[in-house]
Amino acid sequence: MPDDASNEPVRFGFSATLRVLCAADRHDEIETVTGLTPTHQHEHGDPGLLGRPWPKDLWVLESPLPRGAPLDKHLGGLWERVQPHQAFFRELAAEDGIDVDLFCGYRSDCAECGFEVQPEALEIVQALPIPLEVSVVFE
Repeated sequence: MPDDASNEPVRFGFSATLRVLCAADRHDEIETVTGLTPTHQHEHGDPGLLGRPWPKDLWVLESPLPRGAPLDKHLGGLWERVQPHQAFFRELAAEDGIDVDLFCGYRSDCAECGFEVQPEALEIVQALPIPLEVSVVFE
């Protein structure tokens, strides 16, 4: 972390990711129906980090924006891609055993920094409706 006397700018980064968990048998259907290519996908038991098997299936669509873009822009960009297919994602989210959420990340080297999100940027979680999870990491 930079010290208070430092003239170094504060570094920060954001991300926004639509996640569909426990729906491996639907991965191909998601792509066929929506035309969206996942940023990442894996099935339960596939080798994961450090060779450990993944505990759940996962289909991921990340915001394509750089980490330096504000969270509002990440959410808006992701919503632009998902909005035409919102009925399909709502149906997925309503199915028993399938979890759909919006995972957002915030990283900063300043422990006293924060961020804001404009209400319209949250349209994606209201329209689908899905939970919003935020991971905050101070480096």
